Amino acid sequence: PPSSQNAPTHFSSGLLIGLAIWLLLVEVSVQIWYRAHQIAASSRWAVHWPESENNYKPVPIAPEAESLLRFNEGGAAAWEGEDGHQWAMYFFRWLPGRTAARFVKVHRPDICLPASGRTMERNNGLRMVTVNGVTMPIRSYRFDDRGSPLHVFYCYWDARSSYESVAAAESEDWSPRGRLRAALQGHREIGAQILEVIVWGYQDDGEANEALARELGRLVRAG
Repeated sequence: PPSSQNAPTHFSSGLLIGLAIWLLLVEVSVQIWYRAHQIAASSRWAVHWPESENNYKPVPIAPEAESLLRFNEGGAAAWEGEDGHQWAMYFFRWLPGRTAARFVKVHRPDICLPASGRTMERNNGLRMVTVNGVTMPIRSYRFDDRGSPLHVFYCYWDARSSYESVAAAESEDWSPRGRLRAALQGHREIGAQILEVIVWGYQDDGEANEALARELGRLVRAG
């Protein structure tokens, strides 16, 4: 009979409508949960490539590195400072939706540079540096580059964090368990970026840090 033939169609339509409503409610609930708990970063920032510096030149990123890091935006450059020291910079950005935590682990100075023949002499730890109104967690390292001192300053900045203190930055846990805990606390990945600045030739760590502060003032822009 016609009524029995139409019944499955009516049932399927009702089921689809119900599923659509349920999915909408789930999505709305997730957004409300994250917005209620999210602590946004105090200031967003970008880099200004120092194209006017002496001997400035872009440095190509190897295809293997691009495939491994899977960044959305990024690049590298090298130049000569006013005092003759050689500088290099790497900058990578992951847009919201990318799981940056997985890829950042493979691009840290203490992993990459020893693999390329440099010897790490000192890990000077983490400190908070304010540049043009932006608070940045900076890790600093000293390497021996075939007899020449090499200082590396590395910043991993996550847009969900406020970076109010060294303790807050140190406590970030990027293991699967840590990321699950962050999600339960309402913290989601909403974009991340890496800045790595390298300088050769400074024998004194203090002088290298002062030079970094000056260089960051030219490289980092709020917004």
